[in-house]
Amino acid sequence: MILYSFTKVSFWVKIIVVNNGMTSILSRIKKNHLFSRVACLLAGCFLYSMLYHIFLVPNGFVTGGISGLAIVIQEVFKMNATTFINISNVFLIILSLVLLGKAKTVEQLFGTLAYIVILNATKPFAEKLMFNFQSDMLMVIIVAILYGVANGLIYRPGFSTGGSDYISLILSEKLKKPITTFGLIINISVIACSAFVFSIPKVMFSIFIIYVSNKIINAFIFGVSTSKMVYVISKKNSEIENYIMKGINTGATEFKVSGGVLDKRNQMLLCVVHNAHYAVFKDKVLKMDPDAFILSNNCYEVNGGKKLHILPF
Repeated sequence: MILYSFTKVSFWVKIIVVNNGMTSILSRIKKNHLFSRVACLLAGCFLYSMLYHIFLVPNGFVTGGISGLAIVIQEVFKMNATTFINISNVFLIILSLVLLGKAKTVEQLFGTLAYIVILNATKPFAEKLMFNFQSDMLMVIIVAILYGVANGLIYRPGFSTGGSDYISLILSEKLKKPITTFGLIINISVIACSAFVFSIPKVMFSIFIIYVSNKIINAFIFGVSTSKMVYVISKKNSEIENYIMKGINTGATEFKVSGGVLDKRNQMLLCVVHNAHYAVFKDKVLKMDPDAFILSNNCYEVNGGKKLHILPF
């Protein structure tokens, strides 16, 4: 049955690729760092597939999307989860070609094909592997971390595994709403359905896996923030700027700003402060001017300019 479904999927995939041009796919992924990007994609798909077969499906951990829905379908209708993913992705690729056209479909097609092939190829031996953990919580923590790493390896090079991403893209295009909105709705709906099929503890474990993995995915995509980007508006900007330049040995940029209500004109300072120094920096600024307006945000990357030597970028 599995071999038959995989053969059928391969047949449809072959038709789609021929009709839409494999050269178009390759031309898109050849733009930058082809080898490293594809290597990350394949590694991510392999790790994801192993986790899916060994932990997610047997334990009923539904993490949203078509892969999560497949686990629910298998539990309720006894249809193999991998077979459901194969059929669903082929249907969604064709639907995307019809509704969105070749260009937007091709952008996700390479990652989808890699995911389907690896998911089917790893299934026979992955299901034979057994891992025993002393506690369920330990297993869930490890799965959550590896699940985040797997997805990070897939998304960081700019690929996607298709599935519900096609649905979100189609709905976003037709209803003119953000794609993230529909992605969230789909994932919540799938997890809500799993609550009627699996026990509440399993649903909570699934939510924990999603939460932890999302943090790891963000770290893969955006990096780890070890500094703060700080804006300061004060009556004593010159003193504060002098402290920034000499006290913490980093640079500052001045902006002319005006208030939205009183239209009061002032100067605003922008600087990057390492997390280790931020508390001291804030305390010093407020001592210079207790009424200073300070706005900070996580900083992931800085290029050029004068930076403190301990900054990691």
